Formats: sequence, C-alpha cells, structure tokens
Amino acid sequence: MRGPVRWVVVVVLAALLPLVWASPAGAKPYVDTKKRFALETAGGWELAPLPGDVLGMNFRKKIDGVPASLHVMVQATKAGVSVKQTLDGVEAPFKDEIGYNPGTDFPVVIGGIQGTRRTLSVFASGDRQTVRAIELYAIHAFGYAHVLHVETLEKKRGAITRDVDRMLASYEALAGRGVAAPLAGVWMNTGGGPDLKLEPAGEFHMGALNGGWHADGGLLELRIPSGAEKYRYVQSGDTLTLSSPNLDRDMVFRRSGGAAVSAPGRAARSGPLSREELIGTWRVLDQAATEPLTMVLAASGSVSFGGLSGRWRFSTGRLTIASTAGETITYAASWSDGQLVLSGGDLDKELTLERAR
Repeated sequence: MRGPVRWVVVVVLAALLPLVWASPAGAKPYVDTKKRFALETAGGWELAPLPGDVLGMNFRKKIDGVPASLHVMVQATKAGVSVKQTLDGVEAPFKDEIGYNPGTDFPVVIGGIQGTRRTLSVFASGDRQTVRAIELYAIHAFGYAHVLHVETLEKKRGAITRDVDRMLASYEALAGRGVAAPLAGVWMNTGGGPDLKLEPAGEFHMGALNGGWHADGGLLELRIPSGAEKYRYVQSGDTLTLSSPNLDRDMVFRRSGGAAVSAPGRAARSGPLSREELIGTWRVLDQAATEPLTMVLAASGSVSFGGLSGRWRFSTGRLTIASTAGETITYAASWSDGQLVLSGGDLDKELTLERAR
C-alpha cells in the first residue's frame, strides 16, 4: 500500500515571528510567482513569507491582536495517492504536540474541484487555556496536491470564517494546468475500444481500469495498483493519439462534449447548472460603477453580494439568498454561453455575471 505523500510542514503561529503589519485593505488578487496557484485575499490579509518555505506562500491578519494565518502549499503528487493520504501527511507533525485533538473530515469544493476539509486543534505552547484551531483543506489537480492550512486561536475561529470562505471560493489551481488541462475530459475511442476519461483531479477511467494519470512533455502515464503504462501522446484539436511499443497500433480518441479545461476559466456552455458550478467569485457585467460588483458564493454556504451578506442555497435552478438582515430573495439561475444569468427576485431585468479571474 502506498504511503502518504511526505510534506515539510512549516507550523505557523504568528506570535512566534516578528511582523510588520500593514493596515487592513480591500480584497486583492494574488498570483503565485511560480504560477502554482492564484487567489483573492480578503480585506486585511497581507503576504507574510516564511523563511525556507519553497512550497507556496503564507498570508496573515490580526484580529483584536490575535494572529490568523493561511499557508498555501503546492507539491507534485504521485498517481494513486489520495487526498486523505495527503492530509494524513500534513497532519502527522501535529500528533506529537501537546493537546493534540483530532477533528472531522468534510467534503468541500475549492476552485471547482472536489476536496476535503480536516479540523484539529493543539495547545499553544502547551497551555491548555490557549488552543490553536487548525483547518486543513486539500485538493488534487493536474498532478499536484494543494493544501491550505488555516490557523488562529480557538476564540477567534469564527471571526475569520467569512474571510476564509471568500479566499477558498476564489482559489485557482494553476500548477500543471498548462500541460494537463488540455487533456482533461472524456475521449471517445474511434477504434471501438474503451473510452478514456481523464479527470482534472488526476484520476482516469478506461473500461474496467481505474487509477491515476500524469502528463509531462508528450508522455502520458496511466497508473493502476498493479503498475503503470506509459504512452507517447499527440493532441491535435479534438483528437488524441496514444502510441506505445506494447500496442499493435495507435489508439486514436476524439473529445466528447465541450472543450478542454481552460486556464483559468471553465468551458463555455448553456443550460442548467449545479451547486458546485456556482461556487466561486462572480463579477457583474454591464454595470455603471467605478468598482466592479462581485458576488462570492462560498462552499460553506456563506455569500456576499455587494453590501449584502448571509447564506445561500441552490436547488433545481433556483438560487436563494438569506441575508443577515432577515430578508430572503430567490433568483432563477442558469448558464448562457458560459456566463451566469440571474433573473426574478428583486431584479428589474436579467443580471449577467462572469467568473472572476
């Protein structure tokens, strides 16, 4: 059985490191200098690089003098390693700390990709009266594992929930996208053999075979528990050709349905949509305003839309927002040419939004 991916975790407790804290500011887009990920920081969060950190970037904020941090780590993962195994590797160092208390795993969607949220806590400096609340979020995408480590003291956990929801909703997995994204999708076998499905999260399905896949420099590797098979591949438009010394002849596939995953958006289409597709940050088009009006629908169910905030739910084409002011509004929601269209509710006319980049 394959063991968990080994992670070098930089345990963050901001009180241990001197910082120069900038004044809180509005949300800001951030793209990793190595193009591994992108997100939009919530107001007041600032860059706080950690010495020796080669896996990603750290962000910090102070709330009433209490530090909070978001540490993003991105690392290549081997085919067959699960998200749970990735989280196990990240969590391992915490098990040796005083007051370690394991929590629970929850399914989440981050940047449109299915992942897992794991909670746990430990004592700060061994003091049982001061508890560090830790949330670990993980997704696998395009051959890479993305871990988002959120931490603050237990007494301030609720104060950063909305910020974290916004940043998770805006998160984009960029590492490996340039090579792998054009291959992700469903490919129909033109020779009558089994079709090939390449999931963005790194899983593949071909007939009775299921496992992990990785692409790099014209080489496609399909891994199953009993071994791996490597193919040379050539992609030309909607045609994918695989060749190998083990094949009598090349396997030729044609893409089924829409285009490949784009960078960084999603394939344009029209029709009904799912809750998972709604999660993220949306920008209103054709508005007469100096600042863009955005709607953030977080995986946790929180929402912010201009000056409105509260909770949201979606069912069979109906987006319902229950505001903190006690007002509930329901909109009809659908896709149109890759854009989100809202109508009804308190709107005089249809509202068109595009996914923020």
